[in-house]
Amino acid sequence: MSHKPDSEVLPERGEGRKLALVLWSGYVGGAEILNAMLAAHMRRLGADITIVFIQTPRPLSERLSLTNVPYRSLGFGRGRDVLRYPRRYAAEIARSGPDGALLVRRGFMATALRAGGYRGPIVAVEHGPLLFEQRDLTLPQRLLSRINRVGGAWTTNAEVAVSDFMLMRMRQHTHARRVLRIYNGIDPDTYLSVRTHAGRDAELVVGFAGRLIPGKGADQLIRALAQVDERIDAKLLIAGDGPEYGRLVALAQSLHIEPKIEFLGVVGSLSDFWQRCDVAAVPSNAFIESFSMVTLEAMACGMPIVATRNGAIPELIVDGVTGTLVPPGNVDALARALLAYAEQPDMRHAHGAAARTRAIDRFLIEDCARAYLDLFDEFTTSPPANFPQAAQ
Repeated sequence: MSHKPDSEVLPERGEGRKLALVLWSGYVGGAEILNAMLAAHMRRLGADITIVFIQTPRPLSERLSLTNVPYRSLGFGRGRDVLRYPRRYAAEIARSGPDGALLVRRGFMATALRAGGYRGPIVAVEHGPLLFEQRDLTLPQRLLSRINRVGGAWTTNAEVAVSDFMLMRMRQHTHARRVLRIYNGIDPDTYLSVRTHAGRDAELVVGFAGRLIPGKGADQLIRALAQVDERIDAKLLIAGDGPEYGRLVALAQSLHIEPKIEFLGVVGSLSDFWQRCDVAAVPSNAFIESFSMVTLEAMACGMPIVATRNGAIPELIVDGVTGTLVPPGNVDALARALLAYAEQPDMRHAHGAAARTRAIDRFLIEDCARAYLDLFDEFTTSPPANFPQAAQ
């Protein structure tokens, strides 16, 4: 369904714009929580934004009701139903966001929207699926993925990378004529600074938060803790769940450090979780981090962070200032970094304070929201033809 505006005069700086933020479903993950915050702050900046779910809105809809962010749901059984019913899809987006649509993923979400008759500006975000497409797909699947990306590039006004690392990867493949980087953000008011241990000989509590899947490095962190525990009193808290849980428990048992590790499952509040920790660990190796919201959230809580030089993580952490970066897969380096924070509490506290300052100075959700609104303000409601760019 096409939409013709009542006036050719567009509001300034996004004020009054009716925009749709399109999500697959209300499954609560990092991207969904981020977009809920983004929508709330875009509304605070004057945009009339509605979240449109392709599938069910629950359970994220419960969180949205607390922030007064309106939402709608197409109620499709699966995401690809937008290709079967493009007119219904486009009509809903035109009704909710005639002045623009922000898509949570590049590709056929935009193609189906244009095919259904939507004429507003479309901005699509690359949160990281491009990395997994190149690694995990078979040759026929990669071909379909390329067709998907080309179609999205033709029909999208702009494609956004969430980090400079992802922007570089996007430019290696076909992309929209307009590509740029907009960092994800946090609301620092929702994160409390962590407690600190005063004494050098106090127990060091290391925290890991994330999905328990291959490549996230939880197994190597457990091995590193075994080395640390030989020198000092240390403990590891693991927040999250996933298919690696059983293997990680078995590993801890085999290393005889099971009493030193607490598996908490999915936690309701990461801020409360980090209150129990002294150091955050982000040991990803085979899993490439397109941004790492866990790192940013730990920074906002004032945590010093030991992390790998993986994907976009070095864009968040300043090595030796807000945390310590180590090579991916190097258990010995991970253990040495943790020991350094245990033995030098002043450095631990200084790095934690600097991490929170950097999170507030560089990665505010309000700045993220303003950047997206400024981007939509570059387009009119009758966008020019878009020509994708080949890999450079």
